[in-house]
Amino acid sequence: MMHIQRDERGEIIGLLQRPLTAHEAGSGEWQAADPADPAVAAFARRLGDAGGSNPLALTDAELARVTEDLIDVLIDRGVIQFTDLPVAAQNKLLQRRQTRATLANRLNLLGGDDII
Repeated sequence: MMHIQRDERGEIIGLLQRPLTAHEAGSGEWQAADPADPAVAAFARRLGDAGGSNPLALTDAELARVTEDLIDVLIDRGVIQFTDLPVAAQNKLLQRRQTRATLANRLNLLGGDDII
């Protein structure tokens, strides 16, 4: 559960990604938040950027894609089987494959390579 704290103007000034302590829950200063809320996401990004850009964070998405491709190669070559992976990893990979397929279909505006 994610919780946020707002100032008197309604701006987010705090973010917790853990359960509230009894004191925090009793203070009334924290409220449940939806991580998909654009204001929450923007605040989290600002926190990540505080103190300068982290060079490793900048490459995390790229490395995730490389890892995903590596897993596919290992499966294709029979080195590992998809079912050898933990269920959580299987679910995440399936979710990403489905998302990529959906995005690819949206980007395929001109259809196939057939020339009329």
